[in-house]
Amino acid sequence: MLSNAADKASPGNCEGACDISSHRSSSLWIWAIVAVGAALRLVALGHKSFWLDEIASVAIARRAAPVFWHILWYDEGNMMLYYALLRPWGHLGYGEGMVRTLSVVPGVLSIPLMYVLGKRLFGAKTGIVSALLLALNPCAIGASQEARAYSFLVLAVLLSTYLFVLLIERPSYKLTWGYAIVAGMTCYFHYFGVLVPVAQAVSLVAVPENRRPWKPLLLAAAIIAVTASPIVWQIHAQDIGHISWVLPPSLLELYHLGVFLAASGGKAAGAALLALYLVMLGFFVAKFVALGREPKDELRRWRYTLVASALVSPVVITLLISIVRPVFYHRFLIICLPAWVLMAAVGITHIRSRAWRRSTGAAIFALSLVCTIILYRHVTEDWRGAVSYLIANASPDDRVLYYQSVGQYAGEGYRDWLPGGNDARPAVVAADPASMEWKSEIHHARWVWLVLYRAGPNDSGSQTIERQLDKKYQHCEEKKFRGVTVVKYSQGSVVPL
Repeated sequence: MLSNAADKASPGNCEGACDISSHRSSSLWIWAIVAVGAALRLVALGHKSFWLDEIASVAIARRAAPVFWHILWYDEGNMMLYYALLRPWGHLGYGEGMVRTLSVVPGVLSIPLMYVLGKRLFGAKTGIVSALLLALNPCAIGASQEARAYSFLVLAVLLSTYLFVLLIERPSYKLTWGYAIVAGMTCYFHYFGVLVPVAQAVSLVAVPENRRPWKPLLLAAAIIAVTASPIVWQIHAQDIGHISWVLPPSLLELYHLGVFLAASGGKAAGAALLALYLVMLGFFVAKFVALGREPKDELRRWRYTLVASALVSPVVITLLISIVRPVFYHRFLIICLPAWVLMAAVGITHIRSRAWRRSTGAAIFALSLVCTIILYRHVTEDWRGAVSYLIANASPDDRVLYYQSVGQYAGEGYRDWLPGGNDARPAVVAADPASMEWKSEIHHARWVWLVLYRAGPNDSGSQTIERQLDKKYQHCEEKKFRGVTVVKYSQGSVVPL
């Protein structure tokens, strides 16, 4: 065996030596890319406050076991598997950095898996480029720095797609079970995971009928249906009020989806990065169309169809569903990110001019880093600052008046695990401007702290509450945090409202 390896590496056998050299070079590239990707996902991990959805993740995971499982089954089945993982992870601590580290793990694992998938579909060069694009992608980095299930979802999409490719190209019942279980479990990280095997099934139209492994595919479909049936039931049975805020689809939301997948957000830099990605997707489409004129390249054509379907099918299906009930929202469609990155990688590798290819890659990488730096600095909601301010200044005899019930959920939930949060705290009052029952609950308080959340400058509800407070209380101080405002009121003598 050793002699055979030596023969392959000898000067007389250039092909073997080149293969070994190429393999070592690819390995070095991948390890370097993974290291860079891991570093970018760990930078400033605990710097930002949790925002509402992250607070909900921790609050759900901290519940007592009977309550926890009741919530998952009857109220909050979306991201069920993530909550089940976060629950034991919480024994390590509930600091922002520690909680988010759970999302970093699948984020880093996705990078080498992207290389393996890209190499399998389009060759080693495309695999390396796609891994580098994912490592630097601000959307993927943002998902890895958030206490939500999205980085797990991306990893599950990559794994199920890779197993699906193997199943089509070299079918076996072992691969059938592996693929079906992974595809079925994907929707336990997010309801939109049910669209992933649908998009994969759509690609079968490009597989010649005599090459479709029907028996393994039918078995896989049955396993996926059984595995995903509890989630399908929950989608039907659970209250959908938590997505009632989703607006009907528009061209602006389509633009938001593009910017989200390319840059995670941003204005000038995000728009520029989106434009570059769209050009690369154009190269992918041109190559795809050219393959349609080559009937002998059936396998390659199917691979392109698979990737295109993984991007387009979820978008089209979601738009169609939104005709009945709006569900089209860019964050939910992060399931399209692997296909988006693969298409861009193919586009880059098919630029004929080496100078243009390198310039385009450098521009994408530079803009990705700029957008990532913007991501590090962007705070969605500073609940940590607002709640810490209340802990430091509000006494147990005061009242904390929350405008918006979700604000009360976020503020009081965060307080449960912040330093000093479990000390004696002020009574909490929910402010409903329609009923005004809150007035009777604060009339003995000398100090009232009004917490305004999701209240714009022309919000009629918050203005009504402030007018009522101004009748008997003096406006003392207003402290603004990102997304949250705390207003302090006092009265010299307690006079009922």
